[in-house]
Amino acid sequence: MELEYLKEANSLGMWLSCIPCVLLVLFQAWLFMKRAWDVGPKIGVTHEQMKEAAKSSLVASIGPSIVVVSGMVSLLASIGGPLAWLRLSVIGSVMYELPAADRAATAAGCTLGTNNMTMEAFANAAWIMTTCCLGWILVSALFADKMETFRDKVTGGNMDAVIALTAGGGVGGFGYMVAQRCLPFNLQSADMWSAVVGFVVMWLFNIYMKKKPDAKWAQQFGMTIAMFCGMVVGAFFLEV
Repeated sequence: MELEYLKEANSLGMWLSCIPCVLLVLFQAWLFMKRAWDVGPKIGVTHEQMKEAAKSSLVASIGPSIVVVSGMVSLLASIGGPLAWLRLSVIGSVMYELPAADRAATAAGCTLGTNNMTMEAFANAAWIMTTCCLGWILVSALFADKMETFRDKVTGGNMDAVIALTAGGGVGGFGYMVAQRCLPFNLQSADMWSAVVGFVVMWLFNIYMKKKPDAKWAQQFGMTIAMFCGMVVGAFFLEV
């Protein structure tokens, strides 16, 4: 039987309230794509290169999209369809949304997804999920245009240093996230095996692409296949 607060959470009013924000996200995606397509030829990028980049980006987005959809299932049962759809369209991270909603409900004296969840607790969860992510938006709005100046000061305008800094930042960020799932070492950890299998599959693809540099399918689908392999193995260990 549907919980009382979920009747309101899944109401027509909630759907109508969430649709404009999702449409705005779609408009932004269209606007960025259009501007990129217009500016590309002006900076020497050919239409063939842009088509190849668009195709590769589309394929690479499949894996993360599946993760978002799977995460949406857990949010649907806790906060209803409209708010789950809205939040994952804007942020796309169930690792943020679900803990935020759970802590907001707990602070209101309720338990998320249970009979003692009230409308006040649901409203509290909606506010917390929305406002606690404003830090990312404010930092981007206030400092994005200053990052290039900061980068040039750090690297002294040396392009080799810029490349090293960019690569190091990416490796450091992803390395930190992987370390969270692999440490402390536990052979029963589904997260650890997901990370290990994803790494091994991607490493094998890199070896293959060095031997066959013209294998475009490996360049386009390699990361997505690695993510799927990691997800399958992680799901297997969760069931064991």
